[in-house]
Amino acid sequence: MFDTLHKKKLAGPLLAVSLTVGLPSASWAQEGEGRPELSPMSRVPALRAELSGDDASDRVFGGKKAGKGAWPFQVALLTSDMLDDSPTSQPDAQFCGGSLIAPQWVLTAAHCLVDAGVPVPATSITVLTGATHLAEGERRAVQAVYVNEGYSPATLDNDIGLLKLAEPANAPSIPLIDSDIESGKATVIGWGMMEDGYFPNDLMEADIELFPNSACNSGIKTIYARDLGGVLYQLAGRMRYSEQAITQALDAIVAAMKDPLTGNMLCAGTQSGVRDACNGDSGGPLFTIRDGKPVQVGIVSWGEGPMDASVACGHANAYGIYTRLANYKDWIKAKMGQ
Repeated sequence: MFDTLHKKKLAGPLLAVSLTVGLPSASWAQEGEGRPELSPMSRVPALRAELSGDDASDRVFGGKKAGKGAWPFQVALLTSDMLDDSPTSQPDAQFCGGSLIAPQWVLTAAHCLVDAGVPVPATSITVLTGATHLAEGERRAVQAVYVNEGYSPATLDNDIGLLKLAEPANAPSIPLIDSDIESGKATVIGWGMMEDGYFPNDLMEADIELFPNSACNSGIKTIYARDLGGVLYQLAGRMRYSEQAITQALDAIVAAMKDPLTGNMLCAGTQSGVRDACNGDSGGPLFTIRDGKPVQVGIVSWGEGPMDASVACGHANAYGIYTRLANYKDWIKAKMGQ
């Protein structure tokens, strides 16, 4: 479950530097417009068409199939142009998730609402409500699209957006967290890529934990350092520098690295990486249970992994990155007030 490229091996030889790393060429781990999370509307449906199916494994990076009718606030975002009158056209049109936070309002990730750097028109998105299987549910037209004004495609900061439905939905909504939170158990749900590389048609759920941002920052920086070390070792023979020079360069660059996470992001997952969000889950809810009821604390945003990996999800010490909803209460209220 997370928004990354599908199973596609990277070109180039592999080298051993504490662990196996690969070349940066053709890597999904790029900055700015090269980020794999971007433009899911034009990317994810093609992957779903290639890799979906009811006969696929029921595991989603350590998750499990949600019960029938579970989590009724979860919605699927569908590409309108891919739909016909048949419900069977819905699974391959799915590209992101979202949550119903009021009868006429869907909360999702900003990067789900931007394609090729431009906010998508409302008519290009159809919202599917009341579905645990993607061939079920009710289709809802979108009246307006709101992307956070501070959204950055380079860093995925302020990765939050809203959809106003043309008509209110009759499904239950999920309340939002009223204060910040960085510890405890949580659940992430969605129709994103499973650990076997296939996309499910049934809604999946994974139980994870919240961690302080320092855990994500440390784990991701370690991955970056190992990747960079692999590149430097590969070029050492050609450029004739020593192993000592590599160590000195790595130490200097690592010391100068900025934290990948901002204060608008939330770290969640498992230390082992066995349960995670992945390709197609973007925009979906991360929630905790309070007084027996779900409360949303985050939005599936992005992830990171080694350069030689096939996807940027399910990696040890990398966790998953979510939009920190506690920071956006006023923004959400303002947009809904419009």
